[in-house]
Amino acid sequence: MHRTDWKKRCAAPRAAGAFALAAMLAMLLWQWATVTANYGGNWSALFCTGERRGVPACLASERIYQFQDSEGFDGQLYHYIAHDPLMRNPEITRYVDAPRYRYRRILVPAMAWLLAFGQSRSIDAAYRAVCLLWVGLGVFWTSRLCISLGAHAAYGLAFLFLPAVLVSVDRLVTDGALAALTAGFVLYSARPSWKLALVLTAATLTRDTGFLLLAGYGGFLLLERKWGLAARYALCGVPALAWYLYLMAHTAPAPPVLSAALSSLAATIANPPAYPPGTPLTLALHAADLLVVAGLLFGFVLTAIPAFRGRMRPERLAGMLFVVLGAFYFPQHVYDSGRVYTPLLLFLAVQALRERSILRLTPWLAVVPRVGMQMAPQILGVLRSAARLK
Repeated sequence: MHRTDWKKRCAAPRAAGAFALAAMLAMLLWQWATVTANYGGNWSALFCTGERRGVPACLASERIYQFQDSEGFDGQLYHYIAHDPLMRNPEITRYVDAPRYRYRRILVPAMAWLLAFGQSRSIDAAYRAVCLLWVGLGVFWTSRLCISLGAHAAYGLAFLFLPAVLVSVDRLVTDGALAALTAGFVLYSARPSWKLALVLTAATLTRDTGFLLLAGYGGFLLLERKWGLAARYALCGVPALAWYLYLMAHTAPAPPVLSAALSSLAATIANPPAYPPGTPLTLALHAADLLVVAGLLFGFVLTAIPAFRGRMRPERLAGMLFVVLGAFYFPQHVYDSGRVYTPLLLFLAVQALRERSILRLTPWLAVVPRVGMQMAPQILGVLRSAARLK
């Protein structure tokens, strides 16, 4: 290979890697700022543990930050799972609201446990490091994808503003990892490879909706009449299915209260989120909530209409599956709906880049303001703290 060609081939990974490192530094800096300014330096606040749920006695030494009069958020559950990924400690499992359901999303907690070599005192730092690495990998893959589509690698930094990534940075949920894997899926689905197989296998172990990526690629191969290849890639779901069977043998079914919380699209539109009396800017919150619903609905339309025109791509098929999911499962709060449908927003963003069409970015732009409003108290706390230091 000519030396000039070799330099060109190496330039893209180096540029993407530089922006990935910058993104990881930015994430770490923000987390340090909000933890210092808003939570007294207690990093466990990022797990968003609710006082109503309490904390396992075996983790009392961690001095876990608890939000008063709150149920907390999902990050607290994956934090507990990281301490006990094989469910050997009933005291910890008891604090996971639906083990059969929550433990399906095992990849991020298991990676934290492995990185900490199973040492409980190191789990929290390892968990944060794993989330940080996934953000970096997501920016790296997105930058590589931008370069392949003729755009500058810096556009990969937009990955940081995907709803799932913002929520993961804020509350350490597993959806940031799936967002990264979605970027990897789009990048590698152009041709079969071991990298694509690894991405699809990891996606199914990260979150249930990761199976939609696998189904999208499998459907693409079937449409291309590549039967043998489709069968081989179907094996990417075997580790997750085996893990599900293990959970069925060791856990009880999910409680009815969890099933009742799974809102349909019609229910979400008919019953918008309610806010406690005295919540500031309630009118603005309701307007932003409506904007989220309208934006995601528009995203469904943009995905569905062109799906049967032109050359079919794996991400188009996967996007259609997310549209079907949206009819049956559409959480009310943007921290839920935004992160669940982040892969769809990413698919539309890639299409916008291919077609140089800003219109397909509209759904993403409609969701982000409400996420920002949710983070506004933390941002104000950081600004006030910075002002005091002057």
